[in-house]
Amino acid sequence: MSTLRRRASLLVSLVAIFAALHTILGLVPGIWRRWIIAIEPLEGVILGPIGGFLSALIGSLISNFIRPTLYFFRLGEPIGALTAGLAYKRKYRVVFAIYTVMLATYFIHPLGRELPAWCLWDIYMAYIFSIAAPSILKFFKKREEEMKLFLATLLGLEADVLTRIFFLIPVELYKVLGASKEALVGWWIAGAFETPIETIIGLIVTLAIGIPLLKALDKSHLIEYPVT
Repeated sequence: MSTLRRRASLLVSLVAIFAALHTILGLVPGIWRRWIIAIEPLEGVILGPIGGFLSALIGSLISNFIRPTLYFFRLGEPIGALTAGLAYKRKYRVVFAIYTVMLATYFIHPLGRELPAWCLWDIYMAYIFSIAAPSILKFFKKREEEMKLFLATLLGLEADVLTRIFFLIPVELYKVLGASKEALVGWWIAGAFETPIETIIGLIVTLAIGIPLLKALDKSHLIEYPVT
């Protein structure tokens, strides 16, 4: 079997495994995004941007079929995995572009300018990290691998949040939900506290699992990651 075929076979197998894990965690309730926050960044880191996107997309589709919600909000999951994969591969300019497009579209929308801007403070922090990431890695050169995972996790999870906001406001899914401006303001204020807590939980869990897992993969040489 050629190297290309082996790599393709490995990718298919890993996508299936991670999609199954994503499906299971997608059925476990969380604050907002369920417990996919524990797997989403690692999908991007290990499978790469494309593989992570596919795995999260398949997993979110299956879990949404089992426990239906308004699926467009679940599209934040594959975008989050994609962004985490890009960040881990140091494609920070692409990550910056993803954030810029969605943030700009949000603030161009009239409602985006009316809702309290401070409530997205955690997304602004992630946006700054996407710019400062190369300098951060240089500063923490001795802990570069750990910092690279930290940045990929943070940027991936916050891109997930931003994607959901993108669908809710610029794409105007709030109209489908019948949400008034007053209701959205309430959601925004609650989210300003709940979402960062969820992101912190995701960071802690991902780093606790991811650091030893990636070290084990490095030692075993079983998988050259990111796969894509």
